[in-house]
Amino acid sequence: MAQNKMNVLHWHIVDRESFPYTSAMFPNMSVLGAYTTAHIYSIADIKKVLDYARLRGIRVVPEFDTPGHSGSWGQSIPNLLSNCYNTLGKIDQLPDIIDPTIPSNFEFLSNFFTEALDLFGDNYMHFGGDEVESDMQKCWENNPEVKKRMKGMGYANAHELLNYYWQTLFGLIDQDRPGVKKIVWQEVLDMDVNAPLLDGICSLNQHEKNILDQEKVTNAIAHVWKGNSMDAVKKEMAAVTAAGHSTILSSCWYLDLIKYGPDWGYVDGNPAEGLRSRGKYYECDPTDFEGTEQQKALVLGGEAALWGEYVDGTNFMPRMWPSASAVAERLWSDPAQTKSADEAWPRLHEFRCRMVNRGFAAQPPNAPDYCPFEWNPVYQEL
Repeated sequence: MAQNKMNVLHWHIVDRESFPYTSAMFPNMSVLGAYTTAHIYSIADIKKVLDYARLRGIRVVPEFDTPGHSGSWGQSIPNLLSNCYNTLGKIDQLPDIIDPTIPSNFEFLSNFFTEALDLFGDNYMHFGGDEVESDMQKCWENNPEVKKRMKGMGYANAHELLNYYWQTLFGLIDQDRPGVKKIVWQEVLDMDVNAPLLDGICSLNQHEKNILDQEKVTNAIAHVWKGNSMDAVKKEMAAVTAAGHSTILSSCWYLDLIKYGPDWGYVDGNPAEGLRSRGKYYECDPTDFEGTEQQKALVLGGEAALWGEYVDGTNFMPRMWPSASAVAERLWSDPAQTKSADEAWPRLHEFRCRMVNRGFAAQPPNAPDYCPFEWNPVYQEL
C-alpha cells in the first residue's frame, strides 16, 4: 500500500461467517464466534498491524458491520439477534440481525464500540449498515415478539425501527466519543425502499421522531458501493453530497470480481453484468458528477475493495496488485493528465515489474509480457 501511495486500510474485520476480532471486554465473542480459536486477531496482533501501518503513513479504519451481517456476534451475547421467520411463521434461517427492541443490546453496543475506538485510536470508524432489507422483513416484521415490542415503542414498521436503531446507536457514540466520524454504507442514507432513512435525500414519512437531527445527518459519511452504470454512480454521488454528506466511492473498484482480460482499463463487456463486473478501474473519477464545487469538496476519496469470499492468504497479492495500482494512480492524479488508459498501460506494466522485483506476486495486468528479472518471493512478517 505504501508503495502505491494508498494511505487508508479499511479493515472489514468481522462478518456473519466469523468473528476473529478479540475484545478484552467480551472475550467470548472471538472464542465462540471465530472459525476456530486459531483464526483470531489477538489484541497484540491488532496493535502490530496499527504500528506497522502507522510507520508507513497508513490509517487503519475498522468496520464492524451492523445491524446486519452480525450472525457471528450472537454466539456469545444472549438475545442480541432476532430470530427470523418466513410468512408461514416458521424459522427459516439463522439469526443475522441485531434486535433493536431490547434496551440491553444498546448498552452492549455502546461498551463494545467504545472499547474498539480506544484500541484503534482513530476518530473514524465504519459502522456498516448494508444489505438488511430481507432480514428486516424476516427477523423484525415476521418475528411476533419483535413486532409486539416495536409497536409498543410506537414504530409502525421495520423501516422506522431501523431508523431508531441508527439514531440510538449514533447518539450513544456521540455521547461516549464526541467527534467520531461515522462511516456507513449508502443504504443507511438512501435505501432502495419506500422509506429512506435520513432526512436530506428524502424525508421519512413525516414522522418527526423518525428523522435524525441535522448534526447526526451531516456527521455520517456515505460509502457508495452500488451502481450498475457510470450514470447511476454519478447520480448517487450527486445525491449524497447534495444532502451534505462527505462521501467515499467504491462502486468502480471491486477487485474481487475478476474477469477475463485486463480489468483495470476501459469499461467493456455486457452492461447487464453491472459496472462492478467489468473492467473500468482507470476510467472512474469520484468527482466526475454534476454538482457544485462545494459538493465535490465533500468527496473524501475512493477505495478499492477486495472482499474475501474467494480470497485468502494464498491468492491475496495477485488479486490485489497491480489492479489496485491503477486505482491509486487514478485517485492521486490530475484527471486531465491521466485519462488515457492507453498511455497508462506502459506505466502500469513498469510498476508491476518493480513490485515483482521487490518480491511481491503482482499478476500481469495487460497481456502476455515479461519483466527483465524473475520473481523471487519475499514474505515479510509483521
